[in-house]
Amino acid sequence: NIAKSADLAACYEELLNEVRRNKPEAELDGVSIESMHSPDYGRELLIGVIRDPVFGPAITFGAGGIQVEVLRDRAVAIPPLNRFLAKRMINQTHVAGSLGEFRHMPAINMDALIEVLRHVSEMVCELPEIIAMDINPLIADETGVVVLDARVVVEQPQPVVERYSHMAIHPYPSHLESDLHLADGSDIKIRPIRPEDAGIEQSFVHELSSESKHFRFMQGLNELTQQMLVRFTQLDYSRELALIAVQQHDEKETMLGVARYVTNSDGESCEFAVVVADKYHHKGIGSHLMNALMDAARQRGLKTMKGEILANNRNMQLLARRLGFAISTSEEDLSILLAEKKL
Repeated sequence: NIAKSADLAACYEELLNEVRRNKPEAELDGVSIESMHSPDYGRELLIGVIRDPVFGPAITFGAGGIQVEVLRDRAVAIPPLNRFLAKRMINQTHVAGSLGEFRHMPAINMDALIEVLRHVSEMVCELPEIIAMDINPLIADETGVVVLDARVVVEQPQPVVERYSHMAIHPYPSHLESDLHLADGSDIKIRPIRPEDAGIEQSFVHELSSESKHFRFMQGLNELTQQMLVRFTQLDYSRELALIAVQQHDEKETMLGVARYVTNSDGESCEFAVVVADKYHHKGIGSHLMNALMDAARQRGLKTMKGEILANNRNMQLLARRLGFAISTSEEDLSILLAEKKL
Protein backbone atom coordinates (compact mmCIF):
# COMPACT_ATOMS: atom_id res chain seq x y z
CA ASN A 1 0.00 0.00 0.00
CA ILE A 2 2.85 2.42 -0.78
CA ALA A 3 1.32 5.03 -3.05
CA LYS A 4 3.81 7.93 -3.02
CA SER A 5 7.57 8.23 -3.53
CA ALA A 6 7.97 9.89 -0.11
CA ASP A 7 6.31 6.89 1.54
CA LEU A 8 8.63 4.61 -0.39
CA ALA A 9 11.74 6.43 0.86
CA ALA A 10 10.50 6.34 4.46
CA CYS A 11 9.66 2.63 4.23
CA TYR A 12 13.08 1.92 2.75
CA GLU A 13 14.90 3.60 5.65
CA GLU A 14 12.64 1.93 8.21
CA LEU A 15 13.28 -1.49 6.73
CA LEU A 16 17.07 -1.10 6.63
CA ASN A 17 17.18 0.30 10.16
CA GLU A 18 15.17 -2.65 11.41
CA VAL A 19 17.59 -5.11 9.79
CA ARG A 20 20.65 -3.27 11.19
CA ARG A 21 19.09 -3.36 14.66
CA ASN A 22 18.44 -7.12 14.53
CA LYS A 23 21.43 -8.20 12.38
CA PRO A 24 24.17 -5.57 12.72
CA GLU A 25 26.68 -7.87 10.99
CA ALA A 26 24.53 -8.28 7.85
CA GLU A 27 25.81 -6.80 4.58
CA LEU A 28 22.93 -4.89 3.01
CA ASP A 29 22.87 -4.32 -0.74
CA GLY A 30 19.37 -2.85 -0.87
CA VAL A 31 15.77 -4.03 -1.06
CA SER A 32 13.55 -5.50 -3.76
CA ILE A 33 10.41 -3.61 -4.76
CA GLU A 34 7.33 -5.28 -6.20
CA SER A 35 4.04 -3.86 -7.41
CA MET A 36 1.09 -4.14 -5.02
CA HIS A 37 -1.13 -7.13 -5.89
CA SER A 38 -4.79 -6.48 -5.06
CA PRO A 39 -7.03 -8.74 -7.16
CA ASP A 40 -10.77 -8.27 -6.98
CA TYR A 41 -11.54 -11.97 -6.57
CA GLY A 42 -8.41 -13.37 -4.91
CA ARG A 43 -8.47 -16.12 -2.28
CA GLU A 44 -5.67 -16.22 0.31
CA LEU A 45 -4.06 -19.66 0.52
CA LEU A 46 -1.03 -21.25 2.15
CA ILE A 47 1.53 -23.81 1.02
CA GLY A 48 4.17 -25.01 3.46
CA VAL A 49 6.90 -27.59 3.88
CA ILE A 50 7.96 -29.17 7.15
CA ARG A 51 10.68 -31.76 7.76
CA ASP A 52 9.63 -34.66 9.96
CA PRO A 53 12.52 -36.62 11.52
CA VAL A 54 10.89 -39.93 10.53
CA PHE A 55 8.93 -39.25 7.34
CA GLY A 56 11.14 -36.53 5.87
CA PRO A 57 9.58 -33.57 4.05
CA ALA A 58 5.81 -33.10 4.15
CA ILE A 59 3.77 -30.53 2.22
CA THR A 60 0.86 -28.61 3.76
CA PHE A 61 -1.93 -26.73 2.01
CA GLY A 62 -4.87 -24.73 3.29
CA ALA A 63 -6.40 -21.35 3.99
CA GLY A 64 -3.81 -18.57 4.27
CA GLY A 65 -3.56 -14.93 5.24
CA ILE A 66 -3.86 -13.45 8.71
CA GLN A 67 -6.44 -16.04 9.85
CA VAL A 68 -4.24 -19.06 9.21
CA GLU A 69 -3.60 -19.80 12.89
CA VAL A 70 -7.27 -19.30 13.78
CA LEU A 71 -8.82 -21.41 11.01
CA ARG A 72 -6.17 -24.18 11.06
CA ASP A 73 -7.56 -25.47 7.79
CA ARG A 74 -4.77 -27.63 6.40
CA ALA A 75 -4.17 -30.86 4.52
CA VAL A 76 -0.82 -32.66 4.71
CA ALA A 77 0.75 -34.97 2.10
CA ILE A 78 4.05 -36.74 1.66
CA PRO A 79 5.79 -35.83 -1.61
CA PRO A 80 6.17 -36.54 -4.45
CA LEU A 81 2.90 -34.99 -5.64
CA ASN A 82 1.40 -35.40 -9.09
CA ARG A 83 -1.73 -33.71 -10.45
CA PHE A 84 -4.01 -36.40 -9.02
CA LEU A 85 -2.53 -36.23 -5.51
CA ALA A 86 -2.34 -32.41 -5.53
CA LYS A 87 -6.02 -32.12 -6.49
CA ARG A 88 -6.99 -34.62 -3.81
CA MET A 89 -4.97 -32.64 -1.26
CA ILE A 90 -6.79 -29.41 -2.18
CA ASN A 91 -10.19 -31.10 -1.89
CA GLN A 92 -9.41 -32.28 1.64
CA THR A 93 -9.56 -28.68 2.97
CA HIS A 94 -12.53 -26.50 3.88
CA VAL A 95 -11.17 -23.67 1.75
CA ALA A 96 -11.65 -25.84 -1.35
CA GLY A 97 -15.33 -24.95 -1.22
CA SER A 98 -14.50 -21.28 -1.88
CA LEU A 99 -12.25 -21.92 -4.88
CA GLY A 100 -15.04 -22.60 -7.35
CA GLU A 101 -17.55 -20.14 -8.75
CA PHE A 102 -20.00 -18.75 -6.21
CA ARG A 103 -22.06 -15.59 -5.91
CA HIS A 104 -20.24 -12.88 -7.89
CA MET A 105 -16.82 -14.54 -7.76
CA PRO A 106 -15.38 -16.55 -10.69
CA ALA A 107 -13.63 -19.86 -10.07
CA ILE A 108 -9.88 -19.71 -9.56
CA ASN A 109 -7.43 -21.09 -12.10
CA MET A 110 -7.21 -24.56 -10.54
CA ASP A 111 -4.54 -25.76 -13.00
CA ALA A 112 -2.22 -22.95 -11.87
CA LEU A 113 -2.70 -23.86 -8.20
CA ILE A 114 -2.04 -27.55 -8.89
CA GLU A 115 1.14 -26.64 -10.78
CA VAL A 116 2.43 -24.63 -7.81
CA LEU A 117 1.93 -27.64 -5.52
CA ARG A 118 3.70 -29.87 -8.05
CA HIS A 119 6.64 -27.47 -8.35
CA VAL A 120 6.97 -27.21 -4.56
CA SER A 121 7.00 -31.00 -4.49
CA GLU A 122 9.77 -31.06 -7.12
CA MET A 123 11.80 -28.59 -5.08
CA VAL A 124 11.72 -30.66 -1.89
CA CYS A 125 12.43 -33.85 -3.86
CA GLU A 126 15.50 -32.46 -5.61
CA LEU A 127 16.81 -30.13 -2.87
CA PRO A 128 17.45 -31.92 0.44
CA GLU A 129 18.80 -28.58 1.72
CA ILE A 130 15.22 -27.37 2.23
CA ILE A 131 14.03 -28.13 5.77
CA ALA A 132 11.08 -25.69 5.93
CA MET A 133 9.07 -23.43 3.65
CA ASP A 134 6.12 -21.08 4.10
CA ILE A 135 4.26 -19.50 1.19
CA ASN A 136 1.61 -17.29 2.84
CA PRO A 137 -0.37 -15.78 1.39
CA LEU A 138 -0.59 -17.34 -2.02
CA ILE A 139 -3.25 -15.36 -3.85
CA ALA A 140 -5.31 -17.40 -6.33
CA ASP A 141 -7.89 -15.96 -8.70
CA GLU A 142 -9.30 -16.62 -12.16
CA THR A 143 -6.08 -15.48 -13.87
CA GLY A 144 -3.57 -17.57 -11.90
CA VAL A 145 -1.62 -17.47 -8.64
CA VAL A 146 0.80 -14.96 -7.09
CA VAL A 147 3.09 -15.48 -4.09
CA LEU A 148 2.98 -12.43 -1.83
CA ASP A 149 5.26 -13.70 0.91
CA ALA A 150 7.62 -16.66 1.20
CA ARG A 151 10.12 -17.99 3.70
CA VAL A 152 12.60 -20.82 3.09
CA VAL A 153 14.87 -22.41 5.71
CA VAL A 154 17.88 -24.36 4.44
CA GLU A 155 20.77 -26.27 5.93
CA GLN A 156 23.70 -28.22 4.57
CA PRO A 157 22.51 -31.83 4.04
CA GLN A 158 24.48 -34.83 5.25
CA PRO A 159 26.48 -36.61 2.53
CA VAL A 160 24.54 -39.63 1.26
CA VAL A 161 25.20 -42.40 -1.23
CA GLU A 162 21.61 -42.87 -2.42
CA ARG A 163 19.65 -40.09 -4.10
CA TYR A 164 16.33 -39.14 -2.45
CA SER A 165 17.37 -40.73 0.84
CA HIS A 166 15.88 -37.68 2.61
CA MET A 167 12.40 -38.72 1.46
CA ALA A 168 9.95 -41.30 2.77
CA ILE A 169 8.68 -42.05 -0.76
CA HIS A 170 10.93 -41.93 -3.79
CA PRO A 171 9.67 -39.80 -6.71
CA TYR A 172 8.64 -41.11 -10.11
CA PRO A 173 11.69 -42.76 -11.78
CA SER A 174 11.41 -41.11 -15.20
CA HIS A 175 14.81 -42.52 -16.24
CA LEU A 176 13.13 -45.94 -16.59
CA GLU A 177 10.94 -44.77 -19.48
CA SER A 178 11.77 -46.23 -22.91
CA ASP A 179 10.25 -46.45 -26.40
CA LEU A 180 10.07 -49.71 -28.34
CA HIS A 181 9.35 -50.66 -31.95
CA LEU A 182 7.77 -54.11 -32.09
CA ALA A 183 8.29 -56.64 -34.87
CA ASP A 184 4.75 -56.06 -36.16
CA GLY A 185 5.60 -52.38 -36.78
CA SER A 186 3.73 -50.92 -33.79
CA ASP A 187 5.31 -48.49 -31.31
CA ILE A 188 4.87 -48.82 -27.56
CA LYS A 189 6.25 -47.13 -24.48
CA ILE A 190 7.45 -48.87 -21.34
CA ARG A 191 7.29 -46.70 -18.23
CA PRO A 192 6.71 -46.93 -14.46
CA ILE A 193 3.10 -46.87 -13.36
CA ARG A 194 1.68 -43.68 -11.81
CA PRO A 195 -1.29 -43.05 -9.48
CA GLU A 196 -3.24 -41.44 -12.33
CA ASP A 197 -3.01 -44.75 -14.24
CA ALA A 198 -5.75 -46.24 -12.06
CA GLY A 199 -8.26 -45.93 -14.90
CA ILE A 200 -6.23 -47.77 -17.53
CA GLU A 201 -5.17 -50.36 -14.93
CA GLN A 202 -8.81 -51.07 -14.13
CA SER A 203 -9.71 -51.36 -17.84
CA PHE A 204 -6.69 -53.60 -18.47
CA VAL A 205 -7.67 -56.11 -15.78
CA HIS A 206 -11.34 -55.95 -16.77
CA GLU A 207 -10.53 -56.97 -20.36
CA LEU A 208 -8.27 -59.90 -19.40
CA SER A 209 -9.70 -63.33 -20.05
CA SER A 210 -10.77 -65.44 -17.07
CA GLU A 211 -7.75 -67.67 -17.67
CA SER A 212 -5.31 -64.74 -17.68
CA LYS A 213 -6.84 -63.35 -14.48
CA HIS A 214 -6.54 -66.76 -12.85
CA PHE A 215 -2.89 -67.15 -13.94
CA ARG A 216 -2.02 -63.66 -12.65
CA PHE A 217 -3.95 -63.49 -9.37
CA MET A 218 -4.31 -67.24 -8.67
CA GLN A 219 -7.90 -66.67 -7.55
CA GLY A 220 -11.29 -65.79 -8.98
CA LEU A 221 -11.37 -62.06 -9.74
CA ASN A 222 -13.62 -59.95 -11.96
CA GLU A 223 -12.66 -56.36 -11.09
CA LEU A 224 -9.96 -54.70 -9.03
CA THR A 225 -11.33 -53.18 -5.83
CA GLN A 226 -10.59 -49.55 -5.02
CA GLN A 227 -8.12 -50.72 -2.39
CA MET A 228 -6.34 -52.94 -4.93
CA LEU A 229 -6.19 -50.07 -7.45
CA VAL A 230 -4.51 -47.84 -4.89
CA ARG A 231 -2.14 -50.64 -3.94
CA PHE A 232 -1.17 -51.32 -7.57
CA THR A 233 -0.75 -47.72 -8.74
CA GLN A 234 0.50 -45.70 -5.75
CA LEU A 235 3.95 -47.13 -5.19
CA ASP A 236 6.96 -46.39 -3.05
CA TYR A 237 9.46 -46.73 -5.89
CA SER A 238 12.31 -47.43 -3.45
CA ARG A 239 10.65 -50.72 -2.43
CA GLU A 240 8.63 -51.80 -5.43
CA LEU A 241 8.19 -51.11 -9.11
CA ALA A 242 5.55 -51.72 -11.76
CA LEU A 243 6.49 -51.20 -15.40
CA ILE A 244 3.62 -50.94 -17.87
CA ALA A 245 3.59 -51.20 -21.66
CA VAL A 246 1.27 -48.59 -23.17
CA GLN A 247 0.20 -47.58 -26.66
CA GLN A 248 -1.11 -44.18 -27.69
CA HIS A 249 -4.49 -43.97 -29.48
CA ASP A 250 -6.12 -40.59 -30.16
CA GLU A 251 -4.31 -38.92 -27.24
CA LYS A 252 -5.35 -41.76 -24.91
CA GLU A 253 -3.14 -44.54 -23.60
CA THR A 254 -4.07 -48.21 -23.69
CA MET A 255 -2.31 -50.57 -21.30
CA LEU A 256 -0.93 -53.69 -22.99
CA GLY A 257 0.93 -55.37 -20.12
CA VAL A 258 2.49 -54.90 -16.72
CA ALA A 259 5.43 -56.42 -14.84
CA ARG A 260 6.12 -55.63 -11.22
CA TYR A 261 8.39 -56.57 -8.35
CA VAL A 262 8.13 -56.10 -4.59
CA THR A 263 11.28 -56.18 -2.46
CA ASN A 264 11.36 -58.86 0.23
CA SER A 265 12.19 -58.16 3.87
CA ASP A 266 15.80 -59.35 3.37
CA GLY A 267 16.45 -56.32 1.15
CA GLU A 268 18.26 -58.47 -1.41
CA SER A 269 15.53 -60.42 -3.21
CA CYS A 270 12.19 -59.54 -4.79
CA GLU A 271 9.00 -61.24 -5.97
CA PHE A 272 7.84 -60.62 -9.55
CA ALA A 273 4.60 -60.93 -11.50
CA VAL A 274 3.84 -60.22 -15.16
CA VAL A 275 0.72 -60.29 -17.35
CA VAL A 276 0.04 -59.21 -20.94
CA ALA A 277 -3.35 -58.47 -22.51
CA ASP A 278 -4.65 -61.55 -24.32
CA LYS A 279 -4.75 -60.02 -27.81
CA TYR A 280 -1.13 -58.87 -27.46
CA HIS A 281 0.36 -62.27 -26.66
CA HIS A 282 3.35 -63.50 -28.70
CA LYS A 283 4.53 -60.00 -29.67
CA GLY A 284 7.51 -59.89 -27.30
CA ILE A 285 5.90 -57.48 -24.85
CA GLY A 286 6.31 -59.81 -21.86
CA SER A 287 10.03 -60.30 -22.62
CA HIS A 288 10.60 -56.56 -22.98
CA LEU A 289 8.79 -55.83 -19.72
CA MET A 290 10.67 -58.50 -17.78
CA ASN A 291 14.09 -57.49 -19.12
CA ALA A 292 13.40 -53.86 -18.19
CA LEU A 293 12.16 -54.96 -14.76
CA MET A 294 15.29 -57.05 -14.10
CA ASP A 295 17.53 -54.16 -15.17
CA ALA A 296 15.71 -51.84 -12.74
CA ALA A 297 16.03 -54.40 -9.93
CA ARG A 298 19.78 -54.65 -10.57
CA GLN A 299 20.07 -50.87 -10.39
CA ARG A 300 18.39 -51.01 -6.96
CA GLY A 301 21.04 -53.50 -5.82
CA LEU A 302 18.71 -56.51 -5.65
CA LYS A 303 20.43 -59.85 -6.17
CA THR A 304 17.64 -62.40 -6.77
CA MET A 305 14.24 -62.32 -8.46
CA LYS A 306 11.62 -64.94 -7.59
CA GLY A 307 8.08 -65.73 -8.63
CA GLU A 308 5.30 -68.31 -8.47
CA ILE A 309 3.80 -69.81 -11.65
CA LEU A 310 0.79 -72.11 -11.85
CA ALA A 311 1.79 -75.51 -13.23
CA ASN A 312 -0.73 -75.24 -16.09
CA ASN A 313 0.51 -71.78 -17.17
CA ARG A 314 2.67 -73.04 -20.07
CA ASN A 315 3.29 -69.66 -21.68
CA MET A 316 4.68 -68.17 -18.48
CA GLN A 317 6.92 -71.17 -17.94
CA LEU A 318 8.37 -70.80 -21.45
CA LEU A 319 8.94 -67.07 -20.93
CA ALA A 320 10.66 -67.63 -17.59
CA ARG A 321 12.99 -70.26 -19.04
CA ARG A 322 13.88 -68.02 -22.01
CA LEU A 323 14.79 -65.28 -19.53
CA GLY A 324 17.10 -67.62 -17.61
CA PHE A 325 14.92 -68.47 -14.60
CA ALA A 326 15.39 -71.81 -12.91
CA ILE A 327 12.05 -73.63 -12.48
CA SER A 328 11.27 -76.01 -9.61
CA THR A 329 8.13 -77.48 -8.02
CA SER A 330 6.90 -76.06 -4.74
CA GLU A 331 7.20 -78.52 -1.87
CA GLU A 332 4.08 -77.04 -0.25
CA ASP A 333 1.80 -77.06 -3.32
CA LEU A 334 2.41 -79.26 -6.37
CA SER A 335 0.18 -77.01 -8.52
CA ILE A 336 2.68 -74.15 -8.15
CA LEU A 337 6.11 -73.85 -9.74
CA LEU A 338 8.84 -71.64 -8.34
CA ALA A 339 10.91 -69.47 -10.68
CA GLU A 340 14.20 -67.96 -9.51
CA LYS A 341 17.00 -66.01 -11.21
CA LYS A 342 20.23 -64.50 -9.92
CA LEU A 343 20.46 -60.89 -11.08
